[in-house]
Amino acid sequence: MCYNCKGEGHMSKQCTKPRRKRDAEWFKDKVLLVQAQANGQVLQEEELKILADPGTPESSSNQIVITNNAAYQADDLDAYDS
Repeated sequence: MCYNCKGEGHMSKQCTKPRRKRDAEWFKDKVLLVQAQANGQVLQEEELKILADPGTPESSSNQIVITNNAAYQADDLDAYDS
């Protein structure tokens, strides 16, 4: 089963249709896969790839971490001086 188009007979790597949007249905599928894995069900390779995909580009998550760290350090400098 293709997870991009929900079609039968091919895998998502072979799909010619555009990638599936990360919408409510995508998140519901991801929750169902997590629940299945928690219940001890063995997942296929394609299902494991969906679970491994965080849903955010790595560069944007890195920017958030850098911004948060910089704000944290600047706010707490006075606490160490006293």
